Amino acid sequence: MTTLNDKETPHDYRIKFAKEDLDLFKKYKIKKILEICSGDGRNLLGLSMLGYKVIGIEKPGFVDEKLTKSANITIIQHLIYGQEFPFKDQEFDCIYSYQYLNHNYKEKIEDVFKEIYRVLKKGGLFSIKITDIEQLNLKHIPDDIYEECDPEFPKIKYKKLANQTFAKLEGNEKGIPHYGFFKAELIKSLEEIGFKLINIRKIRWNLAANFEK
Repeated sequence: MTTLNDKETPHDYRIKFAKEDLDLFKKYKIKKILEICSGDGRNLLGLSMLGYKVIGIEKPGFVDEKLTKSANITIIQHLIYGQEFPFKDQEFDCIYSYQYLNHNYKEKIEDVFKEIYRVLKKGGLFSIKITDIEQLNLKHIPDDIYEECDPEFPKIKYKKLANQTFAKLEGNEKGIPHYGFFKAELIKSLEEIGFKLINIRKIRWNLAANFEK
């Protein structure tokens, strides 16, 4: 297991964790972690190897069952948006979400924030990385189309759906809304639910933040 620092910009750093986050897990004496939008389970595998009790939740069709079985990792297939999570109140010490909760409209994302608050223990930790609208790096081109400008990625085209909300016009995320938060907006959204900000920083096109319930 390796950690990510702010100077690193590899194409795929999903299985790397910022040292600040891991240090915070120790400070808060985290034992049981829920990952929202677990994908193929790589983050869960890494956290499990570090000694944490882990469980994931992912929408049907996105779970790598071969990996989860071989690594003895549990990922519950469940719609992330529009449904109550299949967990009891205050079940987890920590809830972790990396870069996937931005795949919807703002109001849907904030509904998920409320569910996260419900299943997180009092004094627990919510660790999130989510798209920063100021770093999304899209440029407007003709016909109300936008194009990704990141030099490490192909020039993917987007259509604007709503304020701060874009959808790719190609690839495996075609048509899926992508919402970007302003830093102050993300803090306000979570504090209004009841979270308390611990820290927040910018990493690449993401806001990386930790909140306490």
